[in-house]
Amino acid sequence: MHKGIPFFVESPVREGFDASFHEEAYAGTSTRARLYNSLKQVITSEYSPHDTLNSFLASIPQDSMIVEFGSGARRVRPDVLNIDLFPTPNVDLVANIEHTPLASDSVDVVILDSVIEHVPNPVAVVDEVFRVLKPGGKLLCINPFLFPYHGYPAHYCNFTKDGIEQLLQRFARVEVQTHQGPTSAIVNILSEYIGVVVGRENRTRYMVAKAAILTLTFPLKFIDKFLVDRPESHRIASMLGTIATK
Repeated sequence: MHKGIPFFVESPVREGFDASFHEEAYAGTSTRARLYNSLKQVITSEYSPHDTLNSFLASIPQDSMIVEFGSGARRVRPDVLNIDLFPTPNVDLVANIEHTPLASDSVDVVILDSVIEHVPNPVAVVDEVFRVLKPGGKLLCINPFLFPYHGYPAHYCNFTKDGIEQLLQRFARVEVQTHQGPTSAIVNILSEYIGVVVGRENRTRYMVAKAAILTLTFPLKFIDKFLVDRPESHRIASMLGTIATK
């Protein structure tokens, strides 16, 4: 127990990871973080036409036991239990999401939102999700496909539609849809490309170049409103959203 938060694992040292900034950014606990969050809501390649997370949560019955694995400092709803490896603000339990203290068959819903790419053993995480879910329980898994590297603290893999279906093969039903579409992918990759070309080894120059391109191109992402429901949009989707039922 530390500052009122139960610890079930020692948090590792996050070498090369600006933890203080990202914790602030999620929680909005500093002027810099609030500015970052405000700009990120507008000048970004990310756009989910169907608002996958909130639409999914709206379909869940009240009084359901909902747990977010790898929540970070964000709390999507007051009734969601947050589990993370790092003791950031809003985390309820500090634990390795491969081995949580939750009882088997005890949870109605698990959320994995942009988490599966950051774990070295995604199969173990999915096995743990399957263990804690009740029969008929649901998993919402949002994961990147055509999305640049983002190491907080590390980025191991992205998944195609086939890959996520294989990963979740133990579930009785798996429904995969495009969460963020092809245009989001193009805008994101283009901004990263220009950042790398212009920035070379200068981090500040990289960030400025990337931000400049995003400022010019981010409105294009709204084209995805007309693309995400096309059957083949997953082939070049930025991110996928999957609902799996145990």
